[in-house]
Amino acid sequence: MMKSKTIKIPIFFGNLTIIYSEGWDEVNKRYEKQTDWLTPLENLSEACVFTAHYKSGYTQYVVAFKRIPKGFVIAHECVHLVNRIFQDRRLVLDMYNDETQAYLTGWFFEQIDNFFKNQK
Repeated sequence: MMKSKTIKIPIFFGNLTIIYSEGWDEVNKRYEKQTDWLTPLENLSEACVFTAHYKSGYTQYVVAFKRIPKGFVIAHECVHLVNRIFQDRRLVLDMYNDETQAYLTGWFFEQIDNFFKNQK
């Protein structure tokens, strides 16, 4: 069974979709034709991030988990999410003024953490 929630990303546009699924089959079926990936998710992965770019210009940032994650796993995936936003928006990380990165990391973490608090 797959559970998911989609949330609008403030300021940077696009949506964040958080998925909790015991396996990747349902996730692969849902996104195989809508994403930029070349191969389906493999069962060895416990969590992953990918994007779905649509012809309309809309971007969906997807983070998927096979288990209820610990904080360090959420933080790890948040780094990938932030980097995808930076790549898509052509932003350059400024190591001396990293408030944008910190804001996004905190926001993504909070959304994912809240999603899983409701799954327990």
